[in-house]
Amino acid sequence: MDTTERGGAVFVHSRRLGRFVLSAEHPFKTERSALVFEMCSRRGLLSGPGVRVEEVELPEEGLLERFHTPEYLGVLRSAESGREMNVEMLHHGVGTAENPVFEGVYTFAALSATASVAAARRVAAGGGCAFNPCGGFHHAHPDRASGFCYVNDAAIAILELLASGVRVAYLDIDAHHGDGVQEAFYDDPRVLTISMHESGKTLFPWSGFEGETGAREGAGYNINVPLEPGTDDTVFLLLFSEIVLDALRLFSPDVVVGVFGTDTFASDPLTHLRMTNNGYIDAVAMLHARFPRIVALGGGGYNVHDCVRGWTMLWAELAGRELGGGYGGVIGGVLLGDAEIEGSDLRDMRVYTTGPEAERIRELSGRLVERYRTAIRPRLG
Repeated sequence: MDTTERGGAVFVHSRRLGRFVLSAEHPFKTERSALVFEMCSRRGLLSGPGVRVEEVELPEEGLLERFHTPEYLGVLRSAESGREMNVEMLHHGVGTAENPVFEGVYTFAALSATASVAAARRVAAGGGCAFNPCGGFHHAHPDRASGFCYVNDAAIAILELLASGVRVAYLDIDAHHGDGVQEAFYDDPRVLTISMHESGKTLFPWSGFEGETGAREGAGYNINVPLEPGTDDTVFLLLFSEIVLDALRLFSPDVVVGVFGTDTFASDPLTHLRMTNNGYIDAVAMLHARFPRIVALGGGGYNVHDCVRGWTMLWAELAGRELGGGYGGVIGGVLLGDAEIEGSDLRDMRVYTTGPEAERIRELSGRLVERYRTAIRPRLG
């Protein structure tokens, strides 16, 4: 099925978003969004039937107020110059090592949310897919910054879609639990929220356990799939098929809002999973085949080179474009275990977790599937 049949694909791009600098040492590099745009452009992925680019360079007034408190936004505005610091900022999570004050911080936050809402509007209006690589700031709370996230563009985009009358599911395959989005819709049955992430036992934000399933009217509409350190593509795809795709099928959303971070890759310096971009893109392809209307947001990814390759593959899948053959990845080989070469020149070599560690991970994953089938699935069905 090509992009014309699926309703097209829109790459939401902002030159300004790729120019902000949190700090020289900070692991979050905004340049990722500019680099993936450049790679997609060089490969001819931003033109052709059903594909277009939408430029977003000015923040839209009033968007942040839909989710964030006036007090917090006032603090964020006061940090815009990048030169002032006070105790109130720290109270709201701004000015810490993970969420530093930097020049243009409020504009950066507002512009990222504007780009995500623009993507949501295109899909709500009938478009097939839209992608904002500088989005997916899923840790931000209404009154504070958290985990490199100043505003929760994902939650704001979901609110935009709900206001337009569409049925929404949220899917997060970033290595970090989407705690801010979970919190926003924890008791809301209108939104099915699913997060696959490294276990909160070993990774920030130390949450997202399988027992967190929603509250009150939203009970059963929040699904967490915590992954053990060392989880590889095989286990990830098993859980994705058995839990995520099954839950989405039962809920039957009109639109899926996804955070597609690449920090699940074995090359990421901040996480402990063992995936490659093969498992990542295979999951995206399975999702897209069943749910053609997707609002895709970037999320995490702290090996910039591999993040850009992963997001280029993501965009090619959403846009229905073929990538060249060959191998150009950096993962695999003698030092990292069994590997095979396949797919485009952007694909990694596959790696696998083996031995007792693999057996332990498979056993724990089997328990997650069984728990989903007995405790969650009956509520959705």
